[in-house]
Amino acid sequence: MARRLNTKSYHNIADIGCGYGSMTFRLAPYFADSAHLIGIDFEEAYIKKARQKAKRIQKSINSRFTFQVGSADKIPLEDGQMDLTFCQTLLIHVPKPTEVIKEMKRVTRSNGWVVAFEPNNLVSNLMFDSYADTEYDVSDTLEMMEVRLRCEQGKRKLGEGFNSLGGAIPDLFRQAELTNIQVWMSDKTLPLIPPYNSREERVRAAQLVDWLENEEGGLGYQETLHYFRAGGGKQHVFESYWQRVLAYKAKLLTQLKSQTYFSSGGQLMYIVAGQV
Repeated sequence: MARRLNTKSYHNIADIGCGYGSMTFRLAPYFADSAHLIGIDFEEAYIKKARQKAKRIQKSINSRFTFQVGSADKIPLEDGQMDLTFCQTLLIHVPKPTEVIKEMKRVTRSNGWVVAFEPNNLVSNLMFDSYADTEYDVSDTLEMMEVRLRCEQGKRKLGEGFNSLGGAIPDLFRQAELTNIQVWMSDKTLPLIPPYNSREERVRAAQLVDWLENEEGGLGYQETLHYFRAGGGKQHVFESYWQRVLAYKAKLLTQLKSQTYFSSGGQLMYIVAGQV
């Protein structure tokens, strides 16, 4: 992104829905010297942690960081202030993504860029990570896809966003009247190939184990059922699906701990840029 948009000339950058500031800090070296990066997030706890990290790294990086609490649909910044305004996995969680994009556009200067990194999370349900996976049962697969589709639909009906919005972002940029719209896909994968020789693989495996043991790497029973029923799903279909989920999680946990789980780590993440 830095190379394609020539970001070394940008001095004022905003990260909307910044969370702990991970992307803010990661992208900082790709902007102008002494660039000012502003992170906005609705969660005060996230902003507090981002500020703490900024204090720790401020002396080792030639950028200035400001983190403040604010809403994506009412960004607390003045008109035309930013050279680049970006978000990462934010638009999939808001009820009116076009309004958020318009706000990002508002705070960006003329000829500046609005950029969104957003996934299609449904695709992973039909990715085969091993040759054995290609011997699937059609009925079971269709039932699993029904649950995932209804959960997506339910989340949207509840006004909590749409988890697979990535491919529609260029259309939303068009509706927000951004110009020179460009679309790329991230080539980053998260492979786990035994015996996990790289540090990245070991960290990834440990993260997945933690998520599985603490139900943080996906929705738990009640929340998944909540979205499924909001999407018009029937209880008996969900119970059948959930039993397979539990069996899969138990198998996955055993394989991760023994470093025998194999995954190509594919995903579908869109990078969309539009000019003001």
